[in-house]
Amino acid sequence: MNKFFAKITSLVSLSVFVLTGFAGVASAQNQVVLPNAGLTPESPFYFFDRFGETLREFFTFNPEGKARLQITFAAERVAEIKVILDIKGVQAKGLEVAQSRLKAHLASAADIVTDQKAEGKDVSKLAKELNDKFESPKSALKQSFKEQEKALEAQEKKLKAKIREARLVGDTAQIEALVKQLGEVKAQKELLELKEEEQEEALEKEEERIKEEMEAKEEAEKAIREAEKEKLEVLDEAVEDGLTIPAEAFGTFDSLLTQAKSALAASNYLEAKRLAKQAEKSLDAIEDAIEDLEKAKDEEEKLKEEQEEKKREAKEKQDKRIRKDVKKDTERLENERERAKEKQDKRIRKDVKKDTERLENERERAKEDVRKAEERLREAGRVKEKNEDQD
Repeated sequence: MNKFFAKITSLVSLSVFVLTGFAGVASAQNQVVLPNAGLTPESPFYFFDRFGETLREFFTFNPEGKARLQITFAAERVAEIKVILDIKGVQAKGLEVAQSRLKAHLASAADIVTDQKAEGKDVSKLAKELNDKFESPKSALKQSFKEQEKALEAQEKKLKAKIREARLVGDTAQIEALVKQLGEVKAQKELLELKEEEQEEALEKEEERIKEEMEAKEEAEKAIREAEKEKLEVLDEAVEDGLTIPAEAFGTFDSLLTQAKSALAASNYLEAKRLAKQAEKSLDAIEDAIEDLEKAKDEEEKLKEEQEEKKREAKEKQDKRIRKDVKKDTERLENERERAKEKQDKRIRKDVKKDTERLENERERAKEDVRKAEERLREAGRVKEKNEDQD
């Protein structure tokens, strides 16, 4: 019976290994190793993944093992979130499922630690182990959101550049389409920030439950490390955004962290932790200032674009007015030319008529002269005949 049970257990373990996968994948940014995401909530076969995890949990019998397993599952959820963000983006339906399950895993781990402590067991080492084990996945999770944010910012800059180009050529339809796309990207950025904040708050709540069971000294040391790490992240973010933070901006942080280290050296661990947390909290003001500066830059860029647009519109109006004036002058000159031509034609017709009348009068006079001459000739002929008759 025991051999049969052992075989069943081996088969189940093998199935779970195939279903969930444990091949490590590394984050390109900070080399944090995550488990293979395998199937994600976006897949219709995701229930296989959940079934495999249920089996693994069922065949893990001691509480410590179950707690460690929950952290392992949490790391897999982080891997799923990373894959979903990379492939489908922040609007993917599966993202919320993965985030919800991640929170549930940490809550389960915290519940186990709390229950074990309630039974009178020393859980400080287990709590530290769980906390340390989740540190890398937590960093990878934060990095995943940051990478997605950078990708959206890159899209935003690209669209803004295209809008400027479209405005230069006056392509109204293209501008309208690009502005719509830009609005969608901005909406995704806002949603990403919201989900990131919700995720951080949820994880922090469950992590605090685990951290409460750690030894005071370890908590203080960890709080100091986290504060220092947060400062480096703020500096890195500023560099990525092309900003320079003056050293005096970290005056409050440096002072509090120095006090925290002094308290740690004096074995005042609770005070050291409090000061380190306070130091980390002071970085929020710097992050807010960076965000405000970024918004100011965006606003400046927007105003610059509006100014360029107004210049372009003014130039178009000026060109239109010039074309209108040229057309008006052309029409005026054409009218003047027509009037001059008509006046000239009228004068010519008048001169022709006058000359015609003069010639007609001269012709009439000539005819009259001819008639008179003929009359004189006839008269002369009659006189001659009369004279001849008399002779």
